[in-house]
Amino acid sequence: MRHAGIHRTTQFSLILVPAMLLALFTLMPGCMHQTPRLQAEDETERDRYGVRTVGEFCTVGNAEPLALGGIGLVGGLEGSGGEPANDANRTMLEDDLKKQGVRNIKEMLASKEVALVLVSAGIPPGTRRGETIDVEVRLPPRSKATGLQGGFLKECILYNYNFAKNLSPDYTGPRSTLRGHPVSRAEGPLLVGFGKDSSDEEGRVRSGKIWGGGRIAIDWPFTLVLNQDQQFARVAGMVADQINDSFQMGKGDPGSTIANAKNNVAVSIRVPPQYKLNMPRFLRVVRLVPTRENDAGKGGQGRANYQKKLAEDLVDPARCITAALRLEALGAESIAVLKKALLAEHPLVRFSAAESLAYLGSPSCGEELARSILEQPVLRAFSLTAMASLDEAICQVKLREILYSATDDETRYGAFRALRTLDERNDAIQGEYLNESFWLHRVSPDSPGLVHISTSKRAEIVLFGKLPGLKPPFSILAGEYTVTTGEDDTRCNISRIPLRGGKSARKSCSLGLEEVIRTLADMGATYPDVTELLRQADQIQALTCRVRNDALPQAVSVYDLVKAGKGKSGKGGEALVFEGQVDLSATPNLYAKPGASRRPASPEGDLLAPGKAIKDKGAAQAKSD
Repeated sequence: MRHAGIHRTTQFSLILVPAMLLALFTLMPGCMHQTPRLQAEDETERDRYGVRTVGEFCTVGNAEPLALGGIGLVGGLEGSGGEPANDANRTMLEDDLKKQGVRNIKEMLASKEVALVLVSAGIPPGTRRGETIDVEVRLPPRSKATGLQGGFLKECILYNYNFAKNLSPDYTGPRSTLRGHPVSRAEGPLLVGFGKDSSDEEGRVRSGKIWGGGRIAIDWPFTLVLNQDQQFARVAGMVADQINDSFQMGKGDPGSTIANAKNNVAVSIRVPPQYKLNMPRFLRVVRLVPTRENDAGKGGQGRANYQKKLAEDLVDPARCITAALRLEALGAESIAVLKKALLAEHPLVRFSAAESLAYLGSPSCGEELARSILEQPVLRAFSLTAMASLDEAICQVKLREILYSATDDETRYGAFRALRTLDERNDAIQGEYLNESFWLHRVSPDSPGLVHISTSKRAEIVLFGKLPGLKPPFSILAGEYTVTTGEDDTRCNISRIPLRGGKSARKSCSLGLEEVIRTLADMGATYPDVTELLRQADQIQALTCRVRNDALPQAVSVYDLVKAGKGKSGKGGEALVFEGQVDLSATPNLYAKPGASRRPASPEGDLLAPGKAIKDKGAAQAKSD
């Protein structure tokens, strides 16, 4: 197991982590607690189908992101920086700067142009080497710095962490967090002003983010850990073979296989391309792959009887979700059965079949998924993600139609992101990369006006509808830039006064927001500058339309989908109605909210069961505590 290997080797290259950084990591999901055990299938489901699946032999050993952290230096603070406290964090930063050949370190750290910061990130399971991750940066509580606006994080190495006791059973020292190996490098301009501290002015400027600011140096695949009574090489090989057979990947070629038996304890699994945008679904499907022992059954018809039972359950709204997942786990042989269900009366049945068809590569799902997006809000995130995962012409056509016809924010931006994921060159969503800092898109010109800002994954501003504009009078200061206009003015003035010295600049442009943004970029403004302008303009009601950030369609849990199927609602054109509390943890990663946990769900919808510790030997190696 790669992740277990990281933990074991760190015994020989560990550094005690400062208490301040330890406090930061205790707040990060998946860092200081055990990875709970995936709940096994319900007993009635096993009795119903009489089929053993991969999920009965193993659990997911690394369901949470791998937490990373480091001590960094932010520059360009224009007087809001401050000398760091004389503590272990400073000692660690000074050591790193010395290794980089930096001179006059004490004088530099005393400047109000820089600040010591705590840097954190997480590598989601399924991530591959070379991919990028979002990075969070914040000032330590005792920092003399007053804010991070306008700052730039200089290259900072991020490390994985663990407790000494976990790495060596004989360790008897204090409960200290230990720094392991370098896993990522992070740098870039900070976006300040969004997130949980945005309502508190002082807290708002003490933290920031860098989207895609960290580049991963390792692969971090999912790991299936065999149950204690199944830890045999033949079982690990069987699990790997069954997964590879189901996903029709070649065996023997390490570059083409999905599953790889590492030893008698663990099976490493890569995420197939079609599931890259919906990793929670991939884990559900993997656990439902039937084992080879089911093929014979009574009279040699075990698999055939299983498929027949699933075909019957697929058209039952109370069972269609599970049946579709199980059929999907059988692979391409289920396509014909799923296609028939597209003609069913109940929309949940049609949706379940269409979603599975998308991940099996069949374009027959396009019409039904598009209908679900527009008519069934609770299915929107699932349907959009499925269409974005299938590179077929019908998906691009339907997503474009939805982008132009939808009126609510989540559907419009959801369709935009799905279409951009499929083909960023599609003329319906093409944008321009301004000042090597952020993307600007103008889309759906006949729809209601909206300015959408992303606070994760991509520096991106999307202008929807009739061209948004600024309403005079106003005066806005965003970093080095001031935008002003009088009561009756039809144009605005943009001034730049460099705080570090240099030549000032002044330009005039129309009140059209697109031209204002482009003018700012031409004058050197970066994404944090422009988003700060938009935030203030929205706050003082100086825009002709609304501003939204992260209007992402969110998913309900599979459990609630099953409950919807058992209800009486949802026939014809009626919207499906769900009872009970909505759980967003099953949201596909395409639309995951910034900072949200992507904990996988079991086939029947129960999430990772809280409070269930992993007790077997292999899982103990994979736990994160």
